[in-house]
Amino acid sequence: MTNFLKLQILFFLLFSGSVFSQNLIGFNAYYMQTKIAGDSAGMKKMMFSEPGSGFGIAYKHTELRNIIGFQGEINFQKTGFRVQVPDTNLYYKRYSKHINIPLFMHLDFGQHSVKAVFAIGTYADFLLENSKPETNMEVFDSTGVERIANGKYNTFTYGLTSLAGIAFCTKAGVFQFTARANIGMSKMIKINEVALLSFITDRSIGFGVSYFKPFGKEPYYTKKEKIKKEEPLEDENVNISKDEDETKEETPETPEEEKVDTNAPTEEDLDWEQRFDKE
Repeated sequence: MTNFLKLQILFFLLFSGSVFSQNLIGFNAYYMQTKIAGDSAGMKKMMFSEPGSGFGIAYKHTELRNIIGFQGEINFQKTGFRVQVPDTNLYYKRYSKHINIPLFMHLDFGQHSVKAVFAIGTYADFLLENSKPETNMEVFDSTGVERIANGKYNTFTYGLTSLAGIAFCTKAGVFQFTARANIGMSKMIKINEVALLSFITDRSIGFGVSYFKPFGKEPYYTKKEKIKKEEPLEDENVNISKDEDETKEETPETPEEEKVDTNAPTEEDLDWEQRFDKE
């Protein structure tokens, strides 16, 4: 447990020590199928998956032009498993509630409104409650079902986790659709190591959706801008001739009747000629 916590702290400091470029916060929900696994070859044929679900809050940080970063979640999770004896209808089923805390290192490929997302990391799981088992077995055999039914479950487990999917960036926020998988790396049930079934771990796979609201100094994505086609340039001589024609058409010509004759005699000249004739 101590080594696992050191790994989590180192993983966090590795990506949070530099200047933050972009942060996203939101929530997620997912569906998953979970089964248990052990070292007994006979038990492997008896272990089947059961449906489960989870939901919680998520925080995402990006660096290096929004390509690399880390993502942390705090989820409430309900999972189950089923053990069934081959060729019979005898089964043992149990569900449990957990607080699941994964921490991913992620790579987001693409700078525009659609991104491909890949992430890998570790998780810590805290057992809250085991439900009452469902079974139709009256007597458990010695193949391992008794140890699963009567064993003491660890309240803390850890393992590896991963997810892959696609993110759609819109004005309202970032919608992320992913498939995820968990592999338990610690014992789920305290069992004597010298027994036939020395350890039990869990495996799960599922898919989910997340919503993030980005905030930070630079945008989480950039819009693709369409290149406008430039209109062909017209010949300057043609434009000049067109302008001249337009000015000519706009200037109105005065009619010949309205033109003033500068050589025509004035009224004073006519009066002087009349006086001269009288004399």
